[in-house]
Amino acid sequence: MKLWLAAIFVLAGVEARAESWCAYPLWVHEWGVHVLGADDRPGPPLPDWFHHDAPSAAGSVRNLPADNGVRKLPVLHFYSRGSLSQPIPVGIEVGFTHGPASSWFPQVDHLVPAETANSAAALAAHAVLVERRKARQQGQLDALPADPRAQLVWDHLELTPRPARPASPEPADWVTRARGLDALWVNGASESERFVFYEATTHETSPLVLTRGPGWSATRRQLVLTNSGAHALHDVFMTVRDGAVFVVHVPELAAKAQTTFVLEDQRVAPDGLVQATRGALAKALLDPNEPSPPAEYRWSSERCVMMRDPAQPFERSAGSGLYQGEVDLIVAAWGARFFDQPGTTVVYREDVAALDEAMPLAIYTDMFNFVVLHRAGLALWENVALP
Repeated sequence: MKLWLAAIFVLAGVEARAESWCAYPLWVHEWGVHVLGADDRPGPPLPDWFHHDAPSAAGSVRNLPADNGVRKLPVLHFYSRGSLSQPIPVGIEVGFTHGPASSWFPQVDHLVPAETANSAAALAAHAVLVERRKARQQGQLDALPADPRAQLVWDHLELTPRPARPASPEPADWVTRARGLDALWVNGASESERFVFYEATTHETSPLVLTRGPGWSATRRQLVLTNSGAHALHDVFMTVRDGAVFVVHVPELAAKAQTTFVLEDQRVAPDGLVQATRGALAKALLDPNEPSPPAEYRWSSERCVMMRDPAQPFERSAGSGLYQGEVDLIVAAWGARFFDQPGTTVVYREDVAALDEAMPLAIYTDMFNFVVLHRAGLALWENVALP
């Protein structure tokens, strides 16, 4: 079972004017946890005010005027250092190619059944939509539809420094932590929160295969970890607790590649466990070039984005690095389940290309903003049997 959720955060913008004029960046960071081999234990708790069924609609951001000159608990954060539009409009479309959406917040404008969004007809309609986007001329005003592969569609959300409506009471601990981030509020038709959340139940298996190596013995357990999938896996952590604690960290395991190790050589002393697990994961997730939201943004001839058409979504990821506040939230919400369980667990970061296939994400905004997207999807393989 695979579950997914996401949330959106936008850092309060600094008042400024673009140089004659350039669009402002929205740095968008998504993270999530894909749970595999679980024993039906829930992840971090969901507030009872999250939604599980559908609603009504508003005007769509993708049709704003064009410029004429079980996946659990991911979060999608938006950061900005200013905008010529206040509030900042955002539209979101998300699909799950391996199962149905199960929970979300705030309320969506459209909910599409998984069997419809993942059908052959939807894939064909998406191909037609892509061609229409490519053929679209500057200043063209005809409306384009949502991605037919999307199950959850927020046509029009507004991002503001303060909530338009009171936040829901009695949040879960991770929600309280999320509200503590220096982020803009997301306002739907009738609700405000410091994030947008979505979760889905899907049916996928881990591409990892664990076997005995040729040198295996009862006292020197040589193991082979193979990535049988079509995409690389990043920062693979295997934690084994069977009296002693053993931690294996593989920075990258290419598609169809394998790594061999002797488990007894990976023993970690109690005083080194935090650094070998939570500390190492936090370092791997942190963006080394930009560990915190930029204090300012300056334009140049190479960095000026103009002539943006709001009908064209942002779908391509620029990387996977996260900010320190996001990393701290992940470790607080998931650290114990990643590293403290008895037996054997494996945690790794999915490749961005794999995320784009499993969970197509489209983000729209107006002509005064453009999106820089980072996606960091973690996978948790639980109840692993040692061979």
